[in-house]
Amino acid sequence: MKNVCAKLMMCLLIVAMCSEQGIAKEPLQPLTIQLDYFANVQCAGILLAKERGWYEEKGIDLTIREWKKGISPDKEVVAGKAQIGVAAGALLIKARAEGTPLKAIAVQFQKSPLCLLSKKEKRIKTPEDLKGKKIGVTTPKTILMTKIVLANEGLHFDDIITVRTGGDLRFLIDDEIVAFTCFMNNHPLIMKAKGYEVTNIPAFKYGYDFYSKAYITTEAMIRGQPKLIQNFLDVTLHGWREAYKDLPATAQLVVEKYYPKGSVSQQTESLKVFKFLARLGEGRQFLGWMEEEYWAKGIDILHKFKQIDKKIPAADVFTLKFLESVYFGKKE
Repeated sequence: MKNVCAKLMMCLLIVAMCSEQGIAKEPLQPLTIQLDYFANVQCAGILLAKERGWYEEKGIDLTIREWKKGISPDKEVVAGKAQIGVAAGALLIKARAEGTPLKAIAVQFQKSPLCLLSKKEKRIKTPEDLKGKKIGVTTPKTILMTKIVLANEGLHFDDIITVRTGGDLRFLIDDEIVAFTCFMNNHPLIMKAKGYEVTNIPAFKYGYDFYSKAYITTEAMIRGQPKLIQNFLDVTLHGWREAYKDLPATAQLVVEKYYPKGSVSQQTESLKVFKFLARLGEGRQFLGWMEEEYWAKGIDILHKFKQIDKKIPAADVFTLKFLESVYFGKKE
């Protein structure tokens, strides 16, 4: 009897030791997120949380897929190559209008970082100042942005002279154009680093009403894997809160681990822009929050500018169930 008890105690001790060392833990659930750009401070909250092991603590084995030419996050998610995608609010609306069963579960930024950049000496302060001037446009997205900004002030796209510049700042530096369509977190910082004083016209101030970098997933995932999505969002928002506490330290981590070609100073400045945009919401002041009225504005804009054939209900584009759980403890 003593031998039996001794063996039983030994077995219990081994089980306890294995549990402490993580051997007896449930296997991690794989989850892939498809970014819409390279891994830098644009996804700092995700990168920080992964480095700290917070996804693993929640039972998630997270794979981060960087963007590559030809990849569209919405299509990758629908195809099952990723369970979560990061996509522009306008892109999600377009996909949903085409019948794609995707929804946003949260957004990184309340406003878009798109802007019109110019040298300070050009005295371009409002869209009205662009009339009759040469403006550098880079992509269909920035062309649409420019049309929306001009229309908001009663102007037309024909009121400016467009120059296809790609991402080449030389056109602005050499005064071949007076303004350049770009992102607030990128080219303005490059220009400042080169010694130029600049001004920019933020698109969100002139009718470009879209959320930026929405976390999207399929309706099937929302129905079938709500706990996995909830855990992902809990960790990700925690990651962003921590990332914004010490911007230089966050930038340092991102550059060292994920973005070696970047500079810590530039990435820190970029984070300042993102922190500003993340807390610029018109509704509840919660990180990642979304409002139905703001999604509706974006839908109206895309319909007006013939980007979608029909208006869709804003409620079709997003769900608050996971954010409500984060902030108010609402469970199904």
